[in-house]
Amino acid sequence: MRKLLIVLSVILLSVPALAQNHTGYRLPEEPKRAKYVDYPSLTKGFWFAAQATAASSTALGRCIQADFIAGFRADEFFRVGLGVSPQSNTWGFSLPLYVDFRGNLISQESRMIVPYWSFDAGYAFGKTANGIYLSPTLGARFGGPRNDFLAGLTYILQGAGKGFKPGHAIGLRIGFEF
Repeated sequence: MRKLLIVLSVILLSVPALAQNHTGYRLPEEPKRAKYVDYPSLTKGFWFAAQATAASSTALGRCIQADFIAGFRADEFFRVGLGVSPQSNTWGFSLPLYVDFRGNLISQESRMIVPYWSFDAGYAFGKTANGIYLSPTLGARFGGPRNDFLAGLTYILQGAGKGFKPGHAIGLRIGFEF
């Protein structure tokens, strides 16, 4: 019993000596760089789109336009942005400026192809098609939640301003959204 008490007392007396603070090494620190953000998987934030539209009608003739849109994404079902669409048609050149509202019709969480809607409302500046600009679109998105291709059928109403007859056109709109 006496030997056991001596061994326990030696162990208890040596523990504080073993637990001293060692200064010969440093613990790893967290890196001083910015944290990684996986932007394609974010559900909110800024978004951009570049689209091309080819349309035809009796009032506007053949119409080709390029759409450039920048905006804010609230979630996968609603986005809002500002757009500009330089447009060339049979009768001349016009420049629609508009607000773009768009979103998915169903969730894109586990799908590669999703139907989407879009509605552009604004004003077109030009010699032949000056006035209101409206363009609803229904189509499909191909790809991930953020970086995807767009293809849709669009209707364009343009030039219903003072002294101008409105022009109607139906066309195909393709693009890329990121």
